[in-house]
Amino acid sequence: QEFLAGRYVAHAVVNQDIVELLQLTSISNALELSNLLQFTCGSDSRAAQAVMEELSNLSSREFSHLQPEDFTDLIQDYFKESHLPVKPEVKKSTKTYKQFVLLCLDILNERKGPDVLQAVSRAFPLKIFVPRRNSRQQAALKYYLQSIQISNLPDRMILDVSDGEEALQFLEQTFTSPIPGLRLDLRLHGVPLYSPDQTTRLVSVLKNVPSLRALYLCSTELTPSSLQPLVRGFRHVSLLEELNLSWNDALGDAGMEVLQAGLSSVPHLA
Repeated sequence: QEFLAGRYVAHAVVNQDIVELLQLTSISNALELSNLLQFTCGSDSRAAQAVMEELSNLSSREFSHLQPEDFTDLIQDYFKESHLPVKPEVKKSTKTYKQFVLLCLDILNERKGPDVLQAVSRAFPLKIFVPRRNSRQQAALKYYLQSIQISNLPDRMILDVSDGEEALQFLEQTFTSPIPGLRLDLRLHGVPLYSPDQTTRLVSVLKNVPSLRALYLCSTELTPSSLQPLVRGFRHVSLLEELNLSWNDALGDAGMEVLQAGLSSVPHLA
């Protein structure tokens, strides 16, 4: 039924305002209509553009107050570090924003194209992605990263991944070619990196993000031996400004010695 409704909306939106047609007046309303919106966008490119333009308008109204620092709850449970308390209304907004981003990725997967791509990009005041184990959303994120023009790259993008052993495979499938100029904060937590083979795979990903801004590898089971390939790979991300290796107790003093040997390759590291 939603598929047929989506085709009807896609046809009707040509002659009728999308807000009036669907009562698309808030992000919460859009999330409730997520399946219908996906079917609508998949049926017609003009409908997809109209939907994304309106979602972009709603996003600019509801999310303009959010800052990257408001998303510390994404990693707080893993880092176990003290943070300033997040106001309940901000925490609610960040949760809604994460759901909204996934909806936009679903729409982009249904209808790829330059116009829809630009509309999706405008809908993200903050480029913060928390991908689920969803191949369609992963495919859309890969398309977004590979298709967005260098001139339209965000000042900062945050990618938060906690898919366990599948995380490295996700990153390898997403960053298959270099993306110069992408100022990425890559947050991996609960991702096993206890062997040199695993960190070597991670370095192969980082080579395609030469402008990496921050790397969080908390609770990743790093050891002195698995840290060595990563440290050697620092030369590929010389613009790195932040590195967090918290909750990797196996590193010990030997790990810190390994790290010290590679710091000259990342002169901007705070």
